[in-house]
Amino acid sequence: MAALGHTETLNAFSMSLPANLKWVVPAVVAMMFSSCAVIEKHAEQKRNAEERAAALAAHQAWRAEKGWRANTYRNDPLLATATSDNVSIQISLSEQRGLLLVNECIALDFPVATGKPSHPTPAGEFHVRGKEKDYSSNLYGKIVDATGTVVVENADRTVDTPAEGTTFEGARMPYWMRLTDTGVGMHIGYVPGRPASHGCIRLRHDTAVRLFNLVKIGTPVLIAEEAPALTAPPAR
Repeated sequence: MAALGHTETLNAFSMSLPANLKWVVPAVVAMMFSSCAVIEKHAEQKRNAEERAAALAAHQAWRAEKGWRANTYRNDPLLATATSDNVSIQISLSEQRGLLLVNECIALDFPVATGKPSHPTPAGEFHVRGKEKDYSSNLYGKIVDATGTVVVENADRTVDTPAEGTTFEGARMPYWMRLTDTGVGMHIGYVPGRPASHGCIRLRHDTAVRLFNLVKIGTPVLIAEEAPALTAPPAR
């Protein structure tokens, strides 16, 4: 840094100053370091914007391909740099897609199934609150008799009460990542290309395993009609 190269010269100069002016040199040095910090910050912001724009361009090129909705987008160079500290997730309700961001750049674009109209997935800013590889719902599932025969296929414990001799079996939700106290989370499930869940965000097996192994308690998850990451500010 240029400021470091001039420090010794300024110190020597300060020795020749009258006592009442010796404050000048420390003030000048402080200004020089402050100026360098501002310049470096602006340069870093420009690099980040350029990297995000490049990643977005690569992603948009993939989305221009025929049949992209049935597939999962992977930016392998970005994924190689992913850590639990630099990732976040965005869910687009209108597109039924999820995005894994690495340093705010799109690294994964994958299909999801969110809540059907009777049980909509809530929009908002959330964080991963818990993780459990082998989890079962305590609200939704089926009611079976002593022989294992299904008595009620799509049971809702708030409505359906098991009769004598029957039991409730919660629906399995492997690789569970909780988002709310009311039972909304992300997990492996059927992803038909439309809203289909009771409010959770269903993921394909490979996507759920990857996300589960990568996110930590506290990882940000944004759920919105449109994913903000699909647009990028111009590099300055």
